[in-house]
This record gives sequence, structure tokens and C-alpha cells, in this order.
Amino acid sequence: MTENDFTYWAFLSYSPEDNCEKRPEAPDMCCLRWGDWLHDVLATFSIPADFAGQVNARGEIIPERIDPIYQDQEAQTGNASLSESVRQALEQSKCLAVICSPRSAKSLHVNEAVRYFKQLGRGNRILSFVVAGEPNASDGSKPGKSPDDECFVPALRHPVEPDGTLDTDRRDRRSIFADARQGGDKREILASDRQSIETELETARIQLIAGLIGVGFNGLWGREQKRRFAAAQIQVRETQYQLQSLQKQVEEAQNQTRASERKALKAQHLVLEAQNQLEAARNQVREAQNKALEIQNLPEDVKSQIQETQKRVLEAQNQARDLQSQLEEARNQAREAQAQAQEMENKARQSESQLEDAGNQARTAERQLQALQEQVEEARNQTRASESKVLEAQQLAREAQIQLEATRNQVREAQDKALETQNLPEDAKIQIQEAQKRVLEAENQARNFQSQLEEARNQSREAQNKALEIQNKTNATRRLTKVLALMAVLALLAAALAAGIALRQRRIAGQALAKAASAEARESVLVADKMVWEQIRQGVQKVNGAGQDENRLRSLDELAAQIPTEKISEALKASAINLDDRQRSHFQKQLLVRLGAVSPRSAMDDASAMQGEIITDDGLSDSSLYFQLAVLDQWIKTDLPGALDWIRQLPAADARQRAWEEIIPALAADDPRKALTLLNDMQPAPGEETYTLLFQRWAANDPVQAIQQRQQIPGQDAGDNVLCAIMAVWADNEPDAALEWVKSQPDSETKNKALETLVLGRAKSDVSGALAATELLPSEAERDAAFDRVVASWAGF
Repeated sequence: MTENDFTYWAFLSYSPEDNCEKRPEAPDMCCLRWGDWLHDVLATFSIPADFAGQVNARGEIIPERIDPIYQDQEAQTGNASLSESVRQALEQSKCLAVICSPRSAKSLHVNEAVRYFKQLGRGNRILSFVVAGEPNASDGSKPGKSPDDECFVPALRHPVEPDGTLDTDRRDRRSIFADARQGGDKREILASDRQSIETELETARIQLIAGLIGVGFNGLWGREQKRRFAAAQIQVRETQYQLQSLQKQVEEAQNQTRASERKALKAQHLVLEAQNQLEAARNQVREAQNKALEIQNLPEDVKSQIQETQKRVLEAQNQARDLQSQLEEARNQAREAQAQAQEMENKARQSESQLEDAGNQARTAERQLQALQEQVEEARNQTRASESKVLEAQQLAREAQIQLEATRNQVREAQDKALETQNLPEDAKIQIQEAQKRVLEAENQARNFQSQLEEARNQSREAQNKALEIQNKTNATRRLTKVLALMAVLALLAAALAAGIALRQRRIAGQALAKAASAEARESVLVADKMVWEQIRQGVQKVNGAGQDENRLRSLDELAAQIPTEKISEALKASAINLDDRQRSHFQKQLLVRLGAVSPRSAMDDASAMQGEIITDDGLSDSSLYFQLAVLDQWIKTDLPGALDWIRQLPAADARQRAWEEIIPALAADDPRKALTLLNDMQPAPGEETYTLLFQRWAANDPVQAIQQRQQIPGQDAGDNVLCAIMAVWADNEPDAALEWVKSQPDSETKNKALETLVLGRAKSDVSGALAATELLPSEAERDAAFDRVVASWAGF
């Protein structure tokens, strides 16, 4: 099936007991509904922009979201067999995700789903999500664990034959699982634990997602942490903006309160004046009444005065009522303003609390990034120490070669003397004895090298123990421990090479003695040869009987180093015996690299003829180009024109692109001008990004020179694409210098393209600078579009 033939990105299989809150064995605990939870976190996860749209190691285009996901609801009924709809869903799914626990290990339905998916030939696309129990506990090899703790169904533990039957005599070593268990005792996470161990759940989730979309865990984890940190910063800025707005509203409410208080004071003053007028009117009424009593002969005048006075009193009373109403209204407004001010203050306190929480999240993210950087630096130091050991082993190998040449010269001299002085048998015997002594010395050297090999193995075991300790401390550094184990394997390989050289010294010296010595000397040589081939036979037995994948790979490296170069082609044909896909691919790769050092074109032909599924050292499926790129890596160091001619003759465009990605960094590091001349002479196809790869490397060291030399590229479109690639690298390293260069250029379409690339690149580290740079664009529409892209790029980053 092609990529477009798949309906589902993933098929989610689990036991019904792993998707309920209450379980019989733990009735008082509130458990996580693992099936619904995992479906939701996968379906809602947004793939980082750096990965979306790219092609992963399996040759698939990475989507923006892992959607759709088939959630196996029939498992809830406990059916052991698979219905036709479930089988069709498995056939139309790219990957299979299995929630593993002691409960699912007993589910016949889950086992049948895994078995059928393996029968479809997609065993390398099965990812296990361990929530409880222990993987492979049923074989009794893990102390403190019983078969009841087993969390893998039998179809996960054993290979599946093409006819669908399980091969219970063999163990399937390709199972990769994401660990979602809690703490050092690896117990199951409960619903009440989610908030306290959110980081461990996040690590397991990213491990599973990285396997589903076919990318490395470290790259996806780092980008996810950066994106979360950027989102936290945006939230902090938004909270600060809201806090400032609330503060302004509080100030406005306080101003309204002060204005209302001023109105209330003015109203009180008016009320006091009205009361004074009322009191004066009352006094006038009393005086008028007194006068009326005193002057009864003038009743009409008195009545008129009394009436006028009463009118004034009524008017004063009405004014007092109006002023009291205004005073009450002002008091109500003051109360409302105070209530609004109190509400604004409460909102401000809430915003300050949110701001503090966002700041704590940002600081936590910074501490996590700092811890990861420290772990990476520690791994680099250990890597440098392992490289020093490899150099020491290489020096021992060179010394052994020098001693071998000296022994050969001495044997030749002994042969010449034996031919010249056949009448002097005593002298010949003495010379033969001396040669035998040298053989004994070579054997002693071989034993010394074997001791060094054993010491290197001990160092490898120590490195593995250290890797296990690091793995127990943090799940985020698992890939770093693999780097340490790899460097230890390299040291072991160097020691094995030295031991192999010493063994070949002994065989060559013995063959020389056979030509010049007696029958007794020939018998000694035959015994030495038998010892050599016996060690090779024991090496094969060691490969077949090794208990772990790492031990098998180390044994395969030792065996590949001992096979003579002229026998490599035969060994490649017979390499499928007793080896799984990954081990066979690793062994074939080592043989082809050795053959490529002598005859690279023969190694390329043998690599293209390899049969069977090819699995990389990272456990990913690949084509024969994987072997050819390993040979190409050393071919470019010894015969660059020949390697370039081989790349040019590749028929497939994607194969040529991968080969260019392998060779361009070496060309750019050596002499970028020379590399540009070679590319112009070869005239690569328009769709190949050879010039872009070269100038990206060039721009990292000298961007100004790279921009000047891009004029040597044929074609305007290719030159513009290269300019954008240069500006993207320059914006990451020296954004201010890149901006000054753009400003100095005359207005043109090329300048606008360079400026847009610079703006987007600068948005990753300096949003304010990127937004300011958008003002240099010529039109308002371009400025608005660039502004939107800056905001979107920063939020996605």
C-alpha cells in the first residue's frame, strides 16, 4: 500500500479494564481512563512547524496533526476474535499503538490485534505505551518481578511467522515502548497523581508521538519545550497587558469617585444654603404674623405680605427637596464608583496571581532546558574520552603493523639465507628457531591485545552501567546514554581490530616458516591457523548465543573485522543465517564499509544487490541507499571525483538528494569555492537543493562572501532561493549585521525576498526586532502580511 492508501495514522488497542475509573482490584482508587486520555492527547497534539510537511525516515509526509486515529471500541466487549471492520481498520492504519498493562497482557483481543498487524508485515510500526506492570517479566529474568507483572501480550514478545503463527522459541527484540509509569518503583499513575507528575506523562507522550510520526525524540522534545516556553511568555505578556488595562480602569473609577464626591460636597453646600433660606423665610413669616396681630386695622396688607412670605417659604422648601434629591443621587453615584473600584482591584489581584503562575511556569521551563544542556555537555565529555581511547587503540594497531612488516623482512632474510646455504643445516635450524621465537612473540602480542580487548569490554560494561544509572535519573536523557554506549562500542571495535591484526601476523609468519622450515615448523603453522579459524567459529557461536542486542552487535563488529577483504562478497551472501533484520543490516554495513575502503565501486554494487528488509542502527526501515551512504562517507575522503561521478549516475532524484546531503557538508568544510566550481561543472538537476545545502554551510562561516559568490550560480530562480537560505542562517547568527546589509541594497524584488526571510528568521529570537524590520517593506499590504507571519511563526516556534 502507498502512503495515500492508509485511512488512519494509528490504530489504538487496549484492554477495557484500562479505560475505566474503578477496577475490581482497586475499588477505592480513582484510575485514569487510559484509552480515552491517550486518544485525546494524540488527536489534539499539534506537530511543530519544523516537522510538519517534511518527509520522515519511513518516507512519509509528516502531518500537522496525528489524525484520524482508530480507537478499538470492540475491545470493550471482550471479544477474542477480530471482526471484519477491525481487520480493515488494522489494514488501513500506518501504525499500531498498544496500551500495555498486566490487564491488557491477558486480553486475547489485544493479542490478536498485534498478531494480525505483524502478519501484515508492519512489526516495526508497533509502539507500546506501558502504564503498569513490567515488560518481558514472564521469562523470569528480572529480579523482584513475577509472571503476573507481565504487561506485553505474547504477540509482542515473540515473532510472527508469515502464516500468522507465533514463534515462541524466539524473542522479538524490536519492541520499543514509551514508559508512562511513576517513580523508581514504576507504579501506575492514578487520576489524583496527574497534576504532580505532569512532566513524566509529557515525556511518555512525546516518546510515543515521536515514534508515530517517525522522528527523533530529542528533536521533538526540544521543540515542544521551546513552544511551551514561548506560549508561557505570550501568556505572561497578555496577563501584563490585562493588568495594565485593569489598572487604567481602576484609575478611571477612582477619578469618577473623586468627581462624585465633589458633586456631593457641592450638593451639601446647596442644601445648607437652602436650609438657611428656609429658616430666613420662617422668620419672615413669624414677623408677618406678629405684625398682623399688632396691626389688626390693616388686614389686607398683612394678608398680602403673609401670602408672599408663604410663597417664598414654599419655593425654598421645593429647592431644598431638589437639592436633597441631587445629594442622594450623588451619593449613589459615589457608592457605584467605589464598588467598581473594588471590583477592579479584585481583578487586578487575580491578574497578578495569574502573572505569578505564568512566571513560575516559565522559570520551570528554563530550569528544565538548563538541566538538559548540562546533561548534553556531560555526554559530550564522555564522548571525547571514548574518542581518546579509540585513538590509543588505533596507535596500537599502527605499531602492530610496523612490527608485522619487520617480521616479514626478517622471514624473507631467513628464506634467502636458507636458499643460499643449503649445505649449512645448523644455521638454517638456528634461523628457523629464531623465526619461531618471533612467532611466539607475535602470539604474546596477540594475547596482550586480547587482554586490551577484555579491558575495553569491561570499560564498555561500565559505560552501560553508567547509562542505566542516567536512564533511572531521567527519561529525557535516554538518547544521550545511547551515544555513550555507541562510543564504548567504537573503543571495543578498535581493540578488536588490533587483536585481529596480531592474529593475521601470526598466520603470515607461520606461512613464511612453512616455506623455509622443516615438517615440524609446518605443523606449528597449521596449528596456529586452526586456532585462528577456531576463534572465528567461536565468534559466530557468540553472535548466535548473545543475550542482548548490544552484545550481538559488538560480536558482529568483531567478526566483520576478522573476515579477509577478498572473502567479504561471500560473507555478504551468507549473512542472512541466524540473524534478524537489524543485526543482519548492521553486519552487512560493517562489511561493505571495509570493502569500500579498498574497492568503493564494488561495495556500491554489492550494496545495491542486498536482499531482505534493511533496518538502520536506530531501528528504522530503509533502502539499500543506507548502505551506499555509509560507503560514500569514506569514499569522498579518498576519491572525491569518483564519488561525485557515482552520485551523478544515480537514477532516482530522492536518492541523489540524500547523497548530496551526505557529501555537501564535507565539500563546504574543505573549500566552498572549489565545491561551487564542481557543482557548476556537474550541472545538477533544477529540483535538487545542492546549491542551497552548500550555501547554508558557507553562510555559517562567511555570509558576506557567500552572498557575493551566489552570482556564480546559473539561473535567477536558483540564485534567489540561495539568497533566502543565506539570509535564514545569517538571521540566526548575526541578525543586526544581516539587517544592515539588506538596508544597504537598492530597492528590488530580490531585496524584498531577502528582507522577508530575515524577518521570519529573526522572529525566533527577537520578535520586537522582527516587527521593526517589517517597516522596511515597500507596501502596506506586504508589511501587514509580514507582521502576521512573524506572529504566527513566533507562536508556532
